[in-house]
Amino acid sequence: MTSSNDHNKLFDCPVLEALKVISGKWKTRVLWLLRERPRHFSDLKRELPGVSAKVLTEQIQQLEHAQIIHRREVFRGGVRHVEYDYTEYGRTLVPALDQLGDWGANHSKRRPHRP
Repeated sequence: MTSSNDHNKLFDCPVLEALKVISGKWKTRVLWLLRERPRHFSDLKRELPGVSAKVLTEQIQQLEHAQIIHRREVFRGGVRHVEYDYTEYGRTLVPALDQLGDWGANHSKRRPHRP
């Protein structure tokens, strides 16, 4: 017999909630790049060949809305730059991403390669 807590986890699945936040072709890559240091939009665009500015903007905005990353204006030499970085809350996601990455690397070694 399942408990009501198990029932809630089935329909309000916490894993699905987490995947909603990080799903998207470029989000995990953005998060990976931000691990090292804050990045300007142009840095992210350059380091992610193949992403359009529109899609990158949308995915960054989704991560901002989820409070995983934040946008900050920085003035250097009288010029305004916009950079992105993890929020304090967003940094709590890093260990989970590390574990998911380890699982993915192990899984890719196990699965049969298609001809």
